[in-house]
Amino acid sequence: MLKLFNIVMKDDEISCDYTPEMSDKVGHVVVDTKSFEIKKVRFSDYEFGKKMYVSHVRSELEKILTSKAQIPNEITTVWY
Repeated sequence: MLKLFNIVMKDDEISCDYTPEMSDKVGHVVVDTKSFEIKKVRFSDYEFGKKMYVSHVRSELEKILTSKAQIPNEITTVWY
């Protein structure tokens, strides 16, 4: 499970804070809005799966951008 919040789009970047698995250990990701590549990352201090969670954050930000819907302030996502 992953919570994305403080989702902001500015110029050619979309960014958000995230917390994995209901923890209080916040990370931050910035993604390019055209290439969907990660531009900056500050990993959460959550002990497990640091790169996996950031990969899911990137994927969710891409979904937000390609949906053309209004950018939400926060979302929660799960996978299995």
